[in-house]
Amino acid sequence: MILKSFKRKLNQFINRRGKESLPVTFDWRRIYVLPSKPGLFFAIIWFLMMMAGLNFNNNMSLMLVFLLFGLAQVLLYRTFFNLRNLRLEMVTAQPVFLGEDIHLKVTVGSNDPKWQICATTGKTETIENIPDQTTQLTLPSPSIHRGWQTTPRLKFFTRYPIGLFTVWAYCIPDAKALVYPRPEVPCPDFPDHGGADGQQTIAVKGDELSSIRDYRQGDPIRDIAWKKSAQSNQTWVKEFNQVRGKNLLFDLTQMDHDSLEFKLSRMTAWVLQAEKQQAEYQLVLPGFDSGMSSGQTHQYHCLQALALYQPGTSS
Repeated sequence: MILKSFKRKLNQFINRRGKESLPVTFDWRRIYVLPSKPGLFFAIIWFLMMMAGLNFNNNMSLMLVFLLFGLAQVLLYRTFFNLRNLRLEMVTAQPVFLGEDIHLKVTVGSNDPKWQICATTGKTETIENIPDQTTQLTLPSPSIHRGWQTTPRLKFFTRYPIGLFTVWAYCIPDAKALVYPRPEVPCPDFPDHGGADGQQTIAVKGDELSSIRDYRQGDPIRDIAWKKSAQSNQTWVKEFNQVRGKNLLFDLTQMDHDSLEFKLSRMTAWVLQAEKQQAEYQLVLPGFDSGMSSGQTHQYHCLQALALYQPGTSS
């Protein structure tokens, strides 16, 4: 209980600045310093050497002790100045699907060279030298929910040059990443209703792999997905379909399932599959109508609408 309370108070102290607009410069007020594990071992050995030198009145031993103390001070300043004035300039991320890692592109810079700078979001870390003005780091961060996900707290630290001290600083950048709904796998068949003009799009047998589904009696053996079937206790069949017609309508209100997330997941799979087959499609949500089109820009607008959709609000 006491430990949890201490951790909560510590996190409140660390996060007291809240989200910060970039760029941010790590000056001496933002930097923390503590001995590392090798540094603690060095301190214990140094203390024992000092006590032995004083006990036996050994001048050579005491001279070595003070020499090591001076060396430790020099290393402390060198480690501190290796992080001081580091600039966090930009944090960006490409949209991902729920369940995938968000790859944060972190741009850092400095007016003087920095060596062995480590950056982490808490689980993984990246180590980079910054010999020039700017350097870009890539940090993975898990996607937790669809929609806009805020950037987690970033930690920058260094133990350069020999690892006796750890110097670090925190920042919560005012940045966010877009997380699309997780697409349903395998992709189900397209809905059989057409667009606003009444024209329907149908899927017929073709040469292009469209989806993978459960085995049905009568399916040809050549269509069995042997690799996927071997990885599970289920037999899967590959579907080779080609879209004919020019209208695909994906309307949320015409779906029967009760779960909103399930419907968004299925519609995400439909959008990806329709774009893959170069078919024109239209996405309709309460408060959003994409219109009939295709292409990367149209796909992005549809996926963004699915990611940001909330019941009772306009996308």
